[in-house]
Amino acid sequence: MSTSASAREAQQAFLGLLAEPLVTPYINRVLHRHVLRHQRQIAEHARRAGYRIQRVGRAVRLIRVPVAGAVTAPPRPADAPGRRLLSLVCCLAACCEDVSGTVTLQRLSDMVRDLTSARGVTVTGYDPEQKPQRRLLRDAAALLAGWGVLRRRTTDEKMLNDWTEDGAGPGAGYEVDRDALLLMTSPDVLAAALHPPEADAEQLAATRTQRQLRALLETPAVEYAELTDADADALRQARGLRSADLAQLTGGTVEARTEGLVLVLPDDPDRLPTVADWPRARAADWVALLMADLAGRHGTRTPTGSVVLTDAQVDDVVDDLTGWRGEYMSKEQRTVPGTVRADAETILTELGLLRIGDDRSWTLSPVAGRYRDPDVTLVEPVEPTR
Repeated sequence: MSTSASAREAQQAFLGLLAEPLVTPYINRVLHRHVLRHQRQIAEHARRAGYRIQRVGRAVRLIRVPVAGAVTAPPRPADAPGRRLLSLVCCLAACCEDVSGTVTLQRLSDMVRDLTSARGVTVTGYDPEQKPQRRLLRDAAALLAGWGVLRRRTTDEKMLNDWTEDGAGPGAGYEVDRDALLLMTSPDVLAAALHPPEADAEQLAATRTQRQLRALLETPAVEYAELTDADADALRQARGLRSADLAQLTGGTVEARTEGLVLVLPDDPDRLPTVADWPRARAADWVALLMADLAGRHGTRTPTGSVVLTDAQVDDVVDDLTGWRGEYMSKEQRTVPGTVRADAETILTELGLLRIGDDRSWTLSPVAGRYRDPDVTLVEPVEPTR
């Protein structure tokens, strides 16, 4: 393998660790192989950004150690698990500690019921007699399977459906990956996340480079207006250095705008999991794209580059778009009031391009300007899938 190809593979493996909660050979064999092949280089990449690579057996994880008492986080995905589901995931993981060999979903359900009903447990009790509760536990098991902690051993979907809908049968069979389980429930990681140390001015100054890298790596864009004056000035002065750092870590380029910086990752035929697959050929996506463009033209631009619209102005933009391209929208968008706006808000918020105020006003990020004048070609009215 050439030096450049090896470096690119290490960059992709680093990005893969950023995107995946856990990496095991069972979940992603190729990524796991690349991580092990380039573990020394990846560990150095992680160190520069203040991360830590932790490995238990064959399971590997990138630990987002809090920097200066805080963890940088991207906008919350629209399909992110809710608090109740996450609490059941934690309970299910705790029960997996007592499992050896294979286990059925019915047995796990009984264990979670017993755990949540024990004295001193503050999690709301789990009742397997209730269908919505069984559905949540099924989803919790699916999340752990997606992360590599559980391995599905049965393929009969009817068994799983019978248990979920009627409480009949064993549900599904699983095997616990103990390496992945131990890594996910690592006490030092939980302690760092739940009790990060408070930062003083000296620590904030000492960790400025790491915080800059974290923000560029993990958020859609870094806007100067969102930073303190000291951090904004420091980032303006160091943007050349950060561009070089990120080129080495990821192979991407930093796009410098008046309002801030954006990390643009390289095109890849195997889409990186850190890159949003948007816009796609579906009605909700192109509606969100055109809503952002029209809102950017009709709103009030602020000195920071953001665009602000009142609740009424957003409704006017919806009406304009419906009158212009309504015949191409999905049936639900055409017939159910509020669908167009809800679709646009869900997608644009998840992408980090929009903030919605308590008064339902819109604030478009300056980054939305990157999608100005979209070339959307609609050949004939269809019933696009959502």
